[in-house]
Amino acid sequence: MIRKFLATVKAEASFLVLLAVAAVGCWLYAQYRTVSADRDDLRHRAELICAGSGVGFAAIGNTARGILCAQTVAGLVKFKSDSDQLAAATLAQAMADHDARQNDDTRAARAAAEAASSAAQRMEMADAQAERTNLVDSDWFRAVNGVAGLRPAR
Repeated sequence: MIRKFLATVKAEASFLVLLAVAAVGCWLYAQYRTVSADRDDLRHRAELICAGSGVGFAAIGNTARGILCAQTVAGLVKFKSDSDQLAAATLAQAMADHDARQNDDTRAARAAAEAASSAAQRMEMADAQAERTNLVDSDWFRAVNGVAGLRPAR
């Protein structure tokens, strides 16, 4: 039985080789079509990118096809990166300035609150003194001016 099979294979060897070569040919053709479609898609995308950047994909003078476009796109990418970095730095500086102003405002409000509290205490003491002596003097007026936020009289 095996001898019969080997004899049949030997007799049909040329057909089997032809069949193998045809299968390999079909596989190579399918690969070629896939690669060709990928190449065409890639070229179409490159042309769209170049058109979007304002430069054509075609060769210009001694410059190879796509070189001028690649340089333009690289310049646009660098510009975007630089713009993003500048915007981030500007935003960081604005936030730092805002925080500094807010801290200054907080310190000023704290100082004003302390001054108002101190002025109220001085007014209470001056009021108590005026009640004891039944006399309104310059210290009492200074305390009133301090409560009102005015500069004390000299």
